[in-house]
Amino acid sequence: MAKIDRGRLDGVYGMRGFSFVELYALADEIEHLIDDPDNSDDPRWLRRRVKKLRKLAEKKEKAFEHKTRQQ
Repeated sequence: MAKIDRGRLDGVYGMRGFSFVELYALADEIEHLIDDPDNSDDPRWLRRRVKKLRKLAEKKEKAFEHKTRQQ
């Protein structure tokens, strides 16, 4: 039986490996694609992806702030 790659089970396609700053930047980048007339992706799908990325980034940011307060 094939082994499952760890990244496949880690968040939104391994997004837990990114910092919250990188996730916010990625969400902004995807958000700009929504208004791009040359983009062939479904805007509703892009909005859902942006929402998931921002939610994960917010959680990571809160965790980072919590860690810095404890030190």
